[in-house]
Amino acid sequence: MRYFDCCCEIGPRTEKDPLTPWTAADVLRWMDHCGISAALVTHTLAMQGNVYESRRRLREDIAAAPGRFFPAWTVVPPDARDTDGDGKKLLAEMAAEGVRAVKLFPRTHNYPMTPSVLAPMLKPLEAARILTLIDANELPAGPDGAYAAMDALLTLAPDLPVVLQRITWGIQRVITALMNRHRNLRVEFSFYQINRGIEQYAKWYGPERLLFGTGLPAMSAGAARSFIDYADIPARDKALIAGGNLATLLGGVELAEAAIPGDSLIAAAAAGRPLDGEVLDAHCHVLPEGRDSSGSYVMYHGDADGLAELNSRMGIRTSTLISWTGPLACDTVDGNEVVSRALRRHGGRFYGLIHIDPIHLSREELLAEIHRRLGEPGWVGMKPYPTSGLAYDHALFEPCWQIANQHGLMILTHLGGRAGSTATIAKLAGAYPEAQWAIAHSGGSFPTAREVVAVMKQRANIWAELTLTPVTNGVIEWMVEQVGDDRILFGTDAPMRDPRQQLGWVVWADLPEASRRKILGGNFRRLLGMRKSTP
Repeated sequence: MRYFDCCCEIGPRTEKDPLTPWTAADVLRWMDHCGISAALVTHTLAMQGNVYESRRRLREDIAAAPGRFFPAWTVVPPDARDTDGDGKKLLAEMAAEGVRAVKLFPRTHNYPMTPSVLAPMLKPLEAARILTLIDANELPAGPDGAYAAMDALLTLAPDLPVVLQRITWGIQRVITALMNRHRNLRVEFSFYQINRGIEQYAKWYGPERLLFGTGLPAMSAGAARSFIDYADIPARDKALIAGGNLATLLGGVELAEAAIPGDSLIAAAAAGRPLDGEVLDAHCHVLPEGRDSSGSYVMYHGDADGLAELNSRMGIRTSTLISWTGPLACDTVDGNEVVSRALRRHGGRFYGLIHIDPIHLSREELLAEIHRRLGEPGWVGMKPYPTSGLAYDHALFEPCWQIANQHGLMILTHLGGRAGSTATIAKLAGAYPEAQWAIAHSGGSFPTAREVVAVMKQRANIWAELTLTPVTNGVIEWMVEQVGDDRILFGTDAPMRDPRQQLGWVVWADLPEASRRKILGGNFRRLLGMRKSTP
């Protein structure tokens, strides 16, 4: 397959972390590393700089890689008379420079998404069938606002091919409502990491309306391509999504084949084959049997049967389950029972983390629940959650930490809010040195990774679990550089997110294969080996 990235931007931006890549050379390096043939590129200067100047800079910055980069210009409505007032002139300029795509930034550029404002800009583009891109975070806030704005745009220009980008997976009901009503809408999946989404959307809407996007250079390109490489759809459909659809939308671009750097992990993932060796997911949720959603989130086939099936496709041997009902709905006992049923139904395929909530359970009830689960096979640790409203070092948690320390159990923690900071985790790790403290979502950003790395250097029983939607490009490599590869854990957070992007994030990291194998499973196996006898 030839991969053609539809969601890529280069250039400086405000509040950029010093470690975040941003140049065209950065993008090209990761394209080469991940076997991506070409990318449709916008320039960040189009947002906070001048639109016209951004076009010049884009032309200059991508000139070094002809045939690999294709430009997408930014356009704005003509009312303020500061830019493209003449649609014919704009189209002529685009044609002269081979530009076949544009991008809109309505929130950043402060214009309303009403038909009378959009029409002078969109109708000429529609007549020329110019591919038009827009990020979901540029839409009005809230489901009503986002839906109304996109509904108006798509209705105004029904023959305009539109791609909605950087969609968060929490707004699926908005997106499916739009996809059901507008055939000119297409989506890409860099942020839109919906469980089983590529299979469901290909079935409902056809593969022609789905595009491959990476979010480069800030996001992992390997994560994005693994969603397609491991998709349970025909090879022809994969090829369309990977690059064929975008090439057609841009007027028939010819894509060169991109070489893939070879080792056994990458070769298997690129071919969509299950990985060999130990691949253990340290952070996973589970829905009750036969359920596809919970609360505001849609999670297709998110029960234990669905998780086991998708895991087999990727080669994930075990996942460590936390209920959704316990942490998010604060129904601890029922949530733990969902996990218990999964452990019994799929013996050896899953581990369990006991959700603990000292607010809704008395001390006696909580201790009884912990001992009950530890008396069953497969439970390996505990999971507090910020929904309790308590700091992790609150006295009500002390009996839980004492048991974890006594039995060498894993404790998977979230940062933020009243729950606690990395300093809180470091204090607890010192007070309970036999417990193993894993900080969830440590790879979500470079600032978070810095905080986690700092306390990992202080305490040998603190571990970093990676998973988060941004699949931050380069953060895994940086963490290994700082603390080594022995205490970093692969996790997916499935089925809130599809696990395939999280797997690809690690598989395609620019690290020796031995290091990636440790992160994928070897480290978690060693952590589990630190457990002591339980009742």
